[in-house]
This record gives sequence, C-alpha cells and structure tokens, in this order.
Amino acid sequence: MVKGQKEKMVDTLITVVLATIMFSIGLSLRYFDFRNLLSSPRILLIGLSLQLIALPALAFAITGMANLPPSFSLGFLVLAACPGGLSSNFISFLLQANTALAVSLTICNSALSMLTIPFIVNLALDNFLPATDTVQLALFPTALRISLIVLLPVVSGMTFRRLRGRTAERLLPLLRRASLILLALVFILKLFAPADQGGSALTLAEITTILPVALVINVLALSLGRIFGDIFGYGRNDQLTLGVEIGIQNTSLAFLIATSFLDNEQALKPALVYAMFTFFTALAYGLLLKPERAPHLWQDFTGR
Repeated sequence: MVKGQKEKMVDTLITVVLATIMFSIGLSLRYFDFRNLLSSPRILLIGLSLQLIALPALAFAITGMANLPPSFSLGFLVLAACPGGLSSNFISFLLQANTALAVSLTICNSALSMLTIPFIVNLALDNFLPATDTVQLALFPTALRISLIVLLPVVSGMTFRRLRGRTAERLLPLLRRASLILLALVFILKLFAPADQGGSALTLAEITTILPVALVINVLALSLGRIFGDIFGYGRNDQLTLGVEIGIQNTSLAFLIATSFLDNEQALKPALVYAMFTFFTALAYGLLLKPERAPHLWQDFTGR
C-alpha cells in the first residue's frame, strides 16, 4: 500500500469519527430546546459572536505576537474557525450547566461554519502563506463538503430521535462515550503513527513551540465566557457553558480541513497539541465555577 493510500485511510477514519460525533449530538437534540433559546436569543447570539469573531481574532493576535512558523499560525486559525466539539457539550452535561445552550451553539456554529470556515481560512492563507501554491478553499464546494460531513449526521440524529425516541435514549450515552473513545483513537493515530502511515510526525521541539501558544489561547478563550457572561448578567451555568464552548473546538474537523482540504500536515499540528489538554483545562474551568459537582463526576461519566 502506498503512502497516499495509508494517509487516505486515516483521513477516512477522521471523517467517520466526525460523522459519529455529529450524529450523537443530533440524538441529544429536542425541538423545544431550540424553541426555548429562540424565544430569548441574546445569549445564543453572544456565544456565536464570541466563537465566530472573538476567538479567531484572539488566535490571530496571539499567533502574530508569537512569531510562529506560518503553517502553525494557519493551523491555529483553522482550529479557531471550527465549531465547538462533542467534549464541550459533554462537559456542560457532566457539570449540569446549560446543556441546551451548549448543543445549540455547536449546531448553529456548525451550520454557519459552512461559510465562516472558508472565509477565515482563506484570510489566514493570504496572511500567513501568501507566496505559496496552497489552494484557497472554494466557498460553495467547501460548504457542501462540510454540510455533508457535519450537518447531515446531525439532521439524521434528530430524525432518528423523533422516529425512535426510546431507542435514541438508549443509544445516546453509548454513542457519547464511543465518540470520545474514537476521537481519542484518531488523536493517538495522528500522534504516534509513522508519517508514512498517516501520522503527523510531531516532534518534541514542535510541541514546545506550539504548546505555550495553545495554552494562552485556551485560557483566554475560556475566560471570555466568564467575562462576557458576567458583563451581560448571566449566572455561572451560562458562564461555564460559554467558556467551554469557546475553549474547546472540534479538533476532528480541524484535522480534516488541514489534511484533506489543505493538504498541509504542518497545519494539523496545532490542533493535535491543543487536543492534548483542552478537555482537562475546560473541566478545571467548570469546576472552578461549580466546585460542588466534583464528587459526582465519575458517577455521571460512567452512569453508575
């Protein structure tokens, strides 16, 4: 098997994992969750503004000051352009925050990402790699690919729940845990597999270059939820959810964009390093706001 075929297999696995994650998110949705949020949409608009505008601007500013290699800077902008991930919804669920807001932000941002990802990534390409032959993301073909990978599984999950509600309730906790395990598997493959088998060939020197920038972006992103939630008068559940949704991105989608859309393995590496710790920093952020939930975490995670 040639190198390109092996790499394609890894990218196919990423696509399958991403679709599974989005299907499980669709299973968790109820129509009245959207109805309740749409009746009071201010917090949803605040969250989307922080995700779609503040986070990319933050990533652009921090990477500019850090003077990173161009492909690493591009990778951070790819990551910032992606919607929140499954683990962000899961943390809001574990800590009994505003789960409906978490899922709604993920879905709304996923829908908008069809347009915002090409826009943000193309701006990053123009800024960081202007003299290269890297192909710009065409708006409509990219939007179509993202919709098929991200939105179609969500709609399928919602439809399945509507038609087979009891089965969906039984499947949801299993799929949630399976998705996290599959995401960890993709992460391990990308981190440890040889380069000729689709791995990233991430070196210790690259980790030490990327990690400080990733930590700064993550801590500031989490803080935005606390700051803006407080400014607009929202309680700690909403502040927790806002921070976690901004601080955790859909790294599997970032993997796919960097490798399949841009064919740039170097741009994948910031998302890989970011995925190493963000679940734990987001969980720590949540427990800082709701310390009383700490004794219940293991029971809620395992369902025992």
